[in-house]
Amino acid sequence: MVKETITVMNKTGIHLRPATELSKICGRLSSDITITAGTKQINPKSALMIASAGINQGDTLEIRCEGDSEEADLRLVLEAIAGGLGE
Repeated sequence: MVKETITVMNKTGIHLRPATELSKICGRLSSDITITAGTKQINPKSALMIASAGINQGDTLEIRCEGDSEEADLRLVLEAIAGGLGE
């Protein structure tokens, strides 16, 4: 298992559009992925779970990946969030 934290930089946070983009990315990955936002544990393969978490600009997320390609999958998720998820 690998994990890392990242701060959300999107001005409007992670609302439905970026949540959908993140869930598409995570859905293609083989690792078991969990995002922790405050006290919430989120399955990032569900856009609705991400969007309903109320993630705002400046929030810190912990991304955890477990599986055969966990290192590469973690990097992809972190790069997507750092890149703004299409926003």
